[in-house]
Amino acid sequence: MNIALFNIKTMIFSDFSSEFKMLDYLVTHSQLLIRSMRSREREYNIDIIFKGVRTLIIDSVFEGLEISLADENQNIKLIEDHGFVVDSNYKVFLLENGSGKKHFINAMAFGIFHNKLDILETSLERYDWGDLNEMVLWYK
Repeated sequence: MNIALFNIKTMIFSDFSSEFKMLDYLVTHSQLLIRSMRSREREYNIDIIFKGVRTLIIDSVFEGLEISLADENQNIKLIEDHGFVVDSNYKVFLLENGSGKKHFINAMAFGIFHNKLDILETSLERYDWGDLNEMVLWYK
């Protein structure tokens, strides 16, 4: 009898209909902003903000995006090859684009926000969200 073990991916966020771009990285606060700009289909941006960013291996543009937690085998490889940290504070987030290419971010948490900020406005380092953002998800 053969037993196959399947690694079930825990998908946290998925939007394959939008283009996302790495828009801002704030070194002093270890924060990364990936944004899908507002369009004719929607009147708001989708901001994905990673906090406590330690290491990242990503492209600057994603045609479609899905975010999940990396599996244990991926974690082991990233720890060995790139010094990623996996503990009670840090996780490894797997970002896949629409064609299935894998990217990785070692961070503490991320949030998804809707806002109407201009392309040159960043939502990083803001702690008083006020009327600028509507929080959709916070994952830590």
